[in-house]
Amino acid sequence: MSPMRQVILMRRNFGSFGMLQQQRTKLHMTPQLQQAVKILQMAAPELRAFVNQQLEENPLLEQASDWSAEAGMGLGAGSGSVSSSISGSGVGGFRSGSDYDRLQHVAGQPETLEQHLLEQLNVDMDVDEAVKRIVRYMIGNLDASGYLNLDIGLIAGELEVEGELAERALRVLKRLEPAGIGARSLTECLRLQAERLQGRHPLLLPLIEGKGCLEDIAASRMHRLKRYLKASESDIHEAIAQLRTLQPRPGAAFQGGRPSYVVPDVIIRPAGEEGEFAVTLHEAVFPRLLINAEYERLALDANRTEETGSFLHAKRNAASFLIRCLEQRRTTLLRVTRTIAREQAAFFRSGPAQLRPMTLLDIADKLGLHESTISRAVSGKFALTPWGTYELAYFFPSGFNKGFDDAVSAESVKARLKELIRSEGDTPYSDQQLADVLADEGIPISRRTVAKYREAIGFASSIHRKR
Repeated sequence: MSPMRQVILMRRNFGSFGMLQQQRTKLHMTPQLQQAVKILQMAAPELRAFVNQQLEENPLLEQASDWSAEAGMGLGAGSGSVSSSISGSGVGGFRSGSDYDRLQHVAGQPETLEQHLLEQLNVDMDVDEAVKRIVRYMIGNLDASGYLNLDIGLIAGELEVEGELAERALRVLKRLEPAGIGARSLTECLRLQAERLQGRHPLLLPLIEGKGCLEDIAASRMHRLKRYLKASESDIHEAIAQLRTLQPRPGAAFQGGRPSYVVPDVIIRPAGEEGEFAVTLHEAVFPRLLINAEYERLALDANRTEETGSFLHAKRNAASFLIRCLEQRRTTLLRVTRTIAREQAAFFRSGPAQLRPMTLLDIADKLGLHESTISRAVSGKFALTPWGTYELAYFFPSGFNKGFDDAVSAESVKARLKELIRSEGDTPYSDQQLADVLADEGIPISRRTVAKYREAIGFASSIHRKR
């Protein structure tokens, strides 16, 4: 960064122009500094792609022989080492030994709804080929929920078949699993499932097909349901409980898509019995680069004034700078994470409910760095903790009573709300009552904030929580 730059100004003086030379202090970000900042901010997959590109473009760069992409399956036991892999039997655990088969932990390709239905059609359905052709067309036009939104007449015209044959094909489609596939509406979808249900409640079909009954259930209008069905409240509750076992979107189970994976950048785990936590880098996501010794010797011996020598020197300087940037990235991330572990020690001991409000500036002040540096260091980075894998940005929540011993984060408030709602019994708390309870516990919170948090953790309003 260059602090001083000479600036030549044109100044108008009594109708004439003149040249005035001044020195001003001005921050200037050099291309090298821009690259260092960019590398610090890169998430692990982006960094890996960037390093691969540099390895292709710079002949002086080479990857360390003790680091390989296969290390992505493992966890670094400490700086500069790669050890055992993540265990599937417990969060933060490790597994090693020759009995560990990595192929058992490779995700298979999920079966799609179309594949699932076509297999049934081709294997289990004893229908003629003309009908199967129409069913295949219908399967290809199902939406993500498993509904068929095309008009039968349009399908018949498109395939140039009789309408009766298209209707027959639709009946075949509706016989496939999962039940409800090929429905034209929510009511039809639920009815198709209810008709196959063993031990079906006598009120189940009337609830599904009755005019406005589904809306009354959603709004908890029990008085209208009792009047329409002429049944007791307990019977209606039993039928509603059975209704809720049905799937309004039968195709949703096949929407897994391509699985995504998160490889943690750092590992935070207990160290000793003092309640302290050790922070180590996951070496698999930190490419280790070296300068090729043979090319470096050629660069040192070459004449810089010649084209070859100039090229080798430029590439040597670029390689050296990249290695320094990667090392600086490692150091900064390690320092930031260690400070987070100290400041959020209650979280690592007891879980998310103990997360305290914290800002980027809090960490920046403790490390003597700029707030923007902390922001870049935590952006897109993940930590493996005893409670699961979390993005580092998760440890900077907003909250209440910040600066006091009883400070709590928004996540802590949500956890407390969840406890209150689950223990409320037959008389649900209103949002205002929940706010009053939290205020009595020293958490000043408005009713509107309670409503926002309640919706975020997946609970309906007090009216809809009533039985």
